[in-house]
Amino acid sequence: MDKKPKITVVGAGSAIFGLSTLVGILRHPALQGVELFLHDTNGKGLEKIRKLAERINEAWGSGIEINSSVERRKALEGADFVILSIAIDREKCWQLDRDIALRYGINHYAENGGPGAFAHTARNLSAIMPILQDMEKYCPEAWLLNFTNPVPKICTAANLYSNIKTIGICHQINFGYYILAALFANELDLRLPRNFNFRWNDQSLSLFQIMNKKAKERFLIRAWGLNHFTWMVRVTERETGKDLYPEIEKRVKTLPPSFEPLTQEVFQIFGLLPVPGDCHLCEYLPYTHSVHRKTWERYDIQMYDFEWAEKGRQKMWEKIERVVAGKESLEGWEEVETERGEFIVAGILKNLNSYEEAVNIPNQSYITNLPDGVIVETPAILGSEGPVGLGGGDLPEPIAELCRRQALINELVVRAIVEEDRKLAQEALALDPMIDDPEIAKKLLNDYLQAFDSYLSFKL
Repeated sequence: MDKKPKITVVGAGSAIFGLSTLVGILRHPALQGVELFLHDTNGKGLEKIRKLAERINEAWGSGIEINSSVERRKALEGADFVILSIAIDREKCWQLDRDIALRYGINHYAENGGPGAFAHTARNLSAIMPILQDMEKYCPEAWLLNFTNPVPKICTAANLYSNIKTIGICHQINFGYYILAALFANELDLRLPRNFNFRWNDQSLSLFQIMNKKAKERFLIRAWGLNHFTWMVRVTERETGKDLYPEIEKRVKTLPPSFEPLTQEVFQIFGLLPVPGDCHLCEYLPYTHSVHRKTWERYDIQMYDFEWAEKGRQKMWEKIERVVAGKESLEGWEEVETERGEFIVAGILKNLNSYEEAVNIPNQSYITNLPDGVIVETPAILGSEGPVGLGGGDLPEPIAELCRRQALINELVVRAIVEEDRKLAQEALALDPMIDDPEIAKKLLNDYLQAFDSYLSFKL
């Protein structure tokens, strides 16, 4: 009897990631009959998600074998796919990443770029490098689907320091469709507030989802670059293939000044529309970080709302508990939006040659004026051999130069952490465009290492 394909989810005990991932796997027709193995160090959350998975599996008739364990070896042994998303005291640490930089006049969204991304990477690699080592022992042929941020740095580490086949996944392409919906609101029959922009609240998120869905049905974005730093190289109508860039160039000038002002400014300078929206675009560009000039306030950058996120997670846990207890139906759960990991698994497992708009993989001349080997975000075809990137040619040279610097910083940060090389860490921070004083680079490094010493397995 053939062995069932085994999909292991590391970080499954999460009300957000665990839920969306298992829903995607359980409802995908090509994955019926697989083994789904849930793993998390949070045993309490893991048990709730396991019970939810069993309830959905039975209700939907997915025919999936569901197992779970807090022991990583059990989870990884014989896995064909490992889906990874972990967070280490996420809100607490992320806030501290930002607060430490603020001491030196640097205001930034400290996730994938900027000085705070160094600390973010160091914490997460302290947990992820042992996972990669265990995968090499227990499932060396498995595909790793990494959702953990900073995606390009984590994928760089996997590429440089392991033999594990790795694909980085991020949903930020959705923000590009949100921007298109704002530009083509009349054609999409959207009635938008006069002066609106994305905010971290339920109302704004609901509007975002409506806009994103309508734009995706009508338009197709081809975007290339780095994660959270991709650029719309082509935008077409799905039905006709019509090039929409001439119309985009006209309509950007009619957007309200309140709508993604940094994105509008960068488009006017460089001539390509950025995908990620202001909150993530500002991770890589130095234009909003100056506390002295109040550029963060000028561009109205919206910092992630930690309190709102925590309330949302609590509400979701309460909903999960009601469903597991049979006090609430599964009505509407088929519509839960996922991170598309199940589509990537199915594309490889079933050799579907399916199309994905955005995956993070080593460059193989997909972007011809970025170095080969660096982790780029590109469209790809998914078949049994894994992702085959769809080449986009050159990025405009000024944009390519911005990406090249960030790709080098990504590599230096990873090498510094894994090789425990303080000099490389100082080089990475000194190259960061938000840092204009080498003494600040040294002080930031010391402060981050001291603040997060208990989280780090690496000693610089």
